[in-house]
Amino acid sequence: MRRYRFTSRFEKSLAGLPDEAAALFEKKLSLFLEDTAHPSFRTKKIQGVRNPEIWEASLTMDYRFTFQMEKDGVIVFRNIGKHSILEKKKY
Repeated sequence: MRRYRFTSRFEKSLAGLPDEAAALFEKKLSLFLEDTAHPSFRTKKIQGVRNPEIWEASLTMDYRFTFQMEKDGVIVFRNIGKHSILEKKKY
């Protein structure tokens, strides 16, 4: 399983989610770490963002999270919330 870490923004956003959404993230985390391209996450690069490349994945149809992959393979979770986290450019 891949190594990972959370940014402080991610931890704060995760703590602010409704209990059901936070519990779902915890439940699906191991699946995501095993296969970031699993179809249920609909993972894709965020267009126009480079260095680092930032990716988005769906937790549900309403909730997304953003992350980046470091050169050593560590996944850094950057933000989580409703789809609007992407519109505000708060990756």
